[in-house]
Amino acid sequence: MTENKGITYTVISCLAIVSMVIGLFVYSTVAEKELTNDQYKLLKFYQLNTKRDLNAFSLSKNGEVFSEADFIGKWDLVFLGFASCPDMCPMTMQKLAKTFELLAQKDGLIEKINFVMISIDPDRDTPERMHQYASAFNDDFIGVSGNIKDTYQLSLNLTLPFTPIINSENKDYDMDHSMNLALIDPSGKYHGFFKTPYTPEMMSEALESIIRFSN
Repeated sequence: MTENKGITYTVISCLAIVSMVIGLFVYSTVAEKELTNDQYKLLKFYQLNTKRDLNAFSLSKNGEVFSEADFIGKWDLVFLGFASCPDMCPMTMQKLAKTFELLAQKDGLIEKINFVMISIDPDRDTPERMHQYASAFNDDFIGVSGNIKDTYQLSLNLTLPFTPIINSENKDYDMDHSMNLALIDPSGKYHGFFKTPYTPEMMSEALESIIRFSN
């Protein structure tokens, strides 16, 4: 009788261990996890090993001062372009608009991120024009313009280079600039960037993981 009890206890203990192992396996398979660096790279997102502080700057958002302090509190996806751009800028803004829509379908995400376009062409892009341009793609998009010095320094800070054009007699010029997108974390630090070519689906997948799991 005692021997049978011992066997019963052994069997029960083994079953309990097996159940626990299976439970842990199922949990690790089903539970949401942050994407790995390799997975982020497949989505064209590259995280900085050391998050970078931004230098002070002062630009304008629809008549109000826009500075590095405006990046604090939410994630900010930043694009540097210009309203007179004939093709790549509107294409990028359309991708951002679609990314916004995809994130809006996920619970608790869209209110944690801003989409910001900063003009590299202040000679033609007034703050009012940038506000109208950005909001034409989405009412919640932020359009920013301002002095070329602060804009250029910010572009270097975010590794989004462009070639400035100032006081040009020809008002129908094009501009050379990066099509990458910078991501700034809620503490106001440069977190990483999306490297072209990217799609709304790639961006929304990467951003969902970042917003949900990054500290």
